Amino acid sequence: MSFLTELKRRNVLRVAAGYAAVSWLLIQIVGTVFPFFGISDDAIRGVMIVLIVGFIPAVAISWAFEWTPEGLRRDSDVDRAAPSSIAMSKRLDRIVIVTLVLAVGYFAVDKFVFDPVRDSAREQAAEQRGRTEARVESYGNKSIAVLPFVNMSSDPEQEFFSDGISEELLNLLARIPELRVISRSSAFTFKNSDLEIPEIAEQLNVAHILEGSVRKAGNTVRITAQLIEASTDTHLWSETYDRELEDIFQIQDEIAADVVLNLKVELLSDIPTMYRTDPKAHELYLQAKHIAFTGGSSDDSEKAHVLLKQALAIDEDYVPALLLISMVDYWLHTETDEREAMIARNAEIRARLKKLVPDNPNLLGWVAWDKFEFDKDMEGAARGFEEAVRSSPGDAELLRGAGAFARHIGKFDAAIALLERSVELDPLCFNCIYLIGDSYHRAGRLDEALESRKRYMELSKGGAYTLGVIHLQRGEPEAALAMFEHPAMNDYAVQAGRAMALDDLGRHEESRAALQQQIEIHGDEHPKEVAEAYAWIGEADKAFEWLDKLYGDDIGRFFTQVYDPAWIKIRNDPRWRGLTVRAGMPRERLEAIEFNPVLPD
Repeated sequence: MSFLTELKRRNVLRVAAGYAAVSWLLIQIVGTVFPFFGISDDAIRGVMIVLIVGFIPAVAISWAFEWTPEGLRRDSDVDRAAPSSIAMSKRLDRIVIVTLVLAVGYFAVDKFVFDPVRDSAREQAAEQRGRTEARVESYGNKSIAVLPFVNMSSDPEQEFFSDGISEELLNLLARIPELRVISRSSAFTFKNSDLEIPEIAEQLNVAHILEGSVRKAGNTVRITAQLIEASTDTHLWSETYDRELEDIFQIQDEIAADVVLNLKVELLSDIPTMYRTDPKAHELYLQAKHIAFTGGSSDDSEKAHVLLKQALAIDEDYVPALLLISMVDYWLHTETDEREAMIARNAEIRARLKKLVPDNPNLLGWVAWDKFEFDKDMEGAARGFEEAVRSSPGDAELLRGAGAFARHIGKFDAAIALLERSVELDPLCFNCIYLIGDSYHRAGRLDEALESRKRYMELSKGGAYTLGVIHLQRGEPEAALAMFEHPAMNDYAVQAGRAMALDDLGRHEESRAALQQQIEIHGDEHPKEVAEAYAWIGEADKAFEWLDKLYGDDIGRFFTQVYDPAWIKIRNDPRWRGLTVRAGMPRERLEAIEFNPVLPD
């Protein structure tokens, strides 16, 4: 008897073929599933190694033993001609065939269904990265980050002044279109950092760093500024300015001019200059801004509001203070009973600003947002944001606001383009990355939404709830449940998320128990999560009941929800259209809006 015949007789070839097919199928499944649970590539490689190593023992066992109805028996003890042995051989053949069919089926689905989707997503992402890299490279070495100037005053309370001077210099340089200037939220990440200048520049992808110090004593100020070439870590220029406090604006103008001169920037227009006001009003403004942006609490906003009123009592037409007090007033009262009074106050401020600085990009952006949120004039808001972006395409905050508007009205391509450009200028801005991920999510581009949300979680240590919802929409309830039970989950949303994932897993009793727990503990303060859970598990009546609790007569706040993916299962319900109509945002109106902000190449 030949060796090949003996291999066939002992079913070694059947076992080898079956083992290979099962192993291939397992590796494909593991390679797809493990990443969604955050399991490293090392674990995938470990599974592959175990399967490869296991091949030899499997073949050896199949040579020496035979699988029978009584279990494994030595080959020498088995009667091959017996009906049971023949039946077992046929059963093994069927197992091998079924496994091969499953493997081929998985390959076909992966190749012809999932692969095109993945390829399309990769191509879109690569195209976007290519455009971004080309734009960044187009500036050459004309890119800069302004780090927070060090407070050298004897009073540590004067840190607001050194930070404020740094930020104003940054904003002044950002108004030069020929320069790529990194925004505050990214540049100020490195305050008090131990990193070397080349490392900071690499993270921010800039060629130059501007750093310095500020010493304020009474009515005098000393500012030292240094321009550093990051690649060589050498000083291109430095200067120290000893002046009276009244000269602070002139000092900043001179620093900006010296930076432009030393970077050899060829300007198409004049170098912008600082807005002038009374030095005391300016100091109050800087103090208010420092408190407003570093404090975060309502008490801090109240303190900032008081300081801004004092600044405006000195100079009622001080534009930066007018813009900031409008923003702080919005933060304080947009969710309170004073909302309508706040809207009226801001309307007065906007009217004054229109007379003072009609073309100010920040004003244009705020007016556009007011038209959208308060007046429900989406068409006017679209035109306003187009004008604002056209006037200041290098303002990361403005681009972020325009992108947020675009995603609310369903213009997702525009939203992603605006937000990607914002991230170019503000690479460590986790709010920008949140908005990009949300735009991908609303557009149904779930692969990109997943990656953006993971990046957001790395930066902010939050966002697990939305990542769980993305997994649900991708048909991955196990991964969703893992995210809803993640340590980064907000306590008030844990049970709502678990209810959705458990329902998708067919564990309906556990799902209803989790939802009931959500209602009892957090339902009064957080009805939105309850409504979302009911919408997802298919109980539309309950979902709309809780939506009514959430918005009631204040349907104007519904503007953020029209395209929110959480409601995807109830969007075709006539009651959903009723909500959008009441909010002034029916789908057909939004689809008819033309929004084409022009960004420079």
